[in-house]
Amino acid sequence: MVIGTILMAGASVTASLLVVQVAVIPLLFKYSKAVQRKMVFSNCINYPRNLDYDNPSSCNVVGGRNFKIEFESTVDDCPIKLGVWHIVPCSMFRDVFVIRDYTRVDERQHEELKRTRNTVVLYCHGNSNHRASPHRLQMYKVFQELNFHVITFDYRGYGDSTRVRPTERGVVEDALQVYAWLLDSLTTVNRPKVLLWGHSLGTAVVSNMAAHLPELCKCAGKRLPPPDALILEAPFNNLTEEIERHPFSKLVSWLPYYKDTFVKPFSASSEYAFTTDQYLSKVPTMPILMLHSRGDKIVPYDLAAKLHETVLHSRLSVPDAAPLVFHTFEKGNGLGHNNLCESAELKTVVSDFLDLIKKKPE
Repeated sequence: MVIGTILMAGASVTASLLVVQVAVIPLLFKYSKAVQRKMVFSNCINYPRNLDYDNPSSCNVVGGRNFKIEFESTVDDCPIKLGVWHIVPCSMFRDVFVIRDYTRVDERQHEELKRTRNTVVLYCHGNSNHRASPHRLQMYKVFQELNFHVITFDYRGYGDSTRVRPTERGVVEDALQVYAWLLDSLTTVNRPKVLLWGHSLGTAVVSNMAAHLPELCKCAGKRLPPPDALILEAPFNNLTEEIERHPFSKLVSWLPYYKDTFVKPFSASSEYAFTTDQYLSKVPTMPILMLHSRGDKIVPYDLAAKLHETVLHSRLSVPDAAPLVFHTFEKGNGLGHNNLCESAELKTVVSDFLDLIKKKPE
């Protein structure tokens, strides 16, 4: 009797899970924009929690300073405040810690940027968490060791930035505002190189911004020069194929209506497209370095390979096409989606790329 009851209870639970898998989840994905948005942006995931963003050193950031960028959003028609960190290169540690109190925010707060000749990286992170996630902190250290300044920020809806639901237009607007602030903070004479570095979803953000910079500037009433290069860490070719190949999709990809319920809503959304392949095909004169691991289980390697092939093809008939470098990190060295910062060769790859674009005539 007891065994029979247990078996019946088990069968009931199994049936309930099956109903959820074949009916409830597909319907939620197809008709709930909130569920779709959480899948794309995952800004509801917030780890570590309860951080003191105002004090980057409490997050194990050496040489960092927090500040805010505020503007009126034309996308969401509301004021937006973005949390931003400026992290100085290792070569400036003595200057900022011994000579003056770098952490004190006053009228001289961006003096280091105004007089620097060091390369500056504007870092656009991927989905979920915030600018203080452990793997991002580790990447900042790599930038510092390369003697780069780092400007890293949280999009709307992330970290300590304004709690507004993110959309593609919204996060691109955020990146544009930080980019405009950065260029305004740098000297106009012998300006240092400015790199847009995107990771995962951030690769689509920087690609969108670079491809549409003239139109975005016109809407924002700004005139901004393009960045010196894009560096795309773990990029994908477009959101639709990334959703289709995501590990979570394996749970439901066997359903006969899988594409209609799980994939189509993302390709038809008015809030996001993230078609990186289309964006980068519009900027053949933009130097690009792509970094991807064959061991990446979140963004499969072949999606990056397809992106590279598309962008390369778009440059074949362009006489002054810029360098396009695709560096692959092989399997077996423990590198995946979030930890390319642990690669012993990463700094050399980036340095070699910068040397390559220096040789190209202005």
